[in-house]
Amino acid sequence: MVDRRFWVREGKRAEFEIVFGQDGAWAQFLRRARGYIVTEVKCESVSDGRFRVRDFWSGRRSFEIFREWFSEDFNQFGWQIAGELVEKEQFVGAYYEADGDDLVPA
Repeated sequence: MVDRRFWVREGKRAEFEIVFGQDGAWAQFLRRARGYIVTEVKCESVSDGRFRVRDFWSGRRSFEIFREWFSEDFNQFGWQIAGELVEKEQFVGAYYEADGDDLVPA
């Protein structure tokens, strides 16, 4: 799981929820990868516009391969989101269960 926190710009909450929703642009983008399972979005604070976004993967290797193959698209998507919808982003961590001989705690 890749875990991030976002502070959404005022007036952009609905748009953010659409982009990161179950069938939103973010999930569609990640579905290109083998091993992507689902994205979970939770509003942590309405007053702060703070959201938690967790992307679930079958294993660390799946995510790393995806990042390698789609790094340019990944970065471009990030810049679009940062500029339009997000005021601040925080990487919370990456947590994986045993993936072959790999174990990544954070």
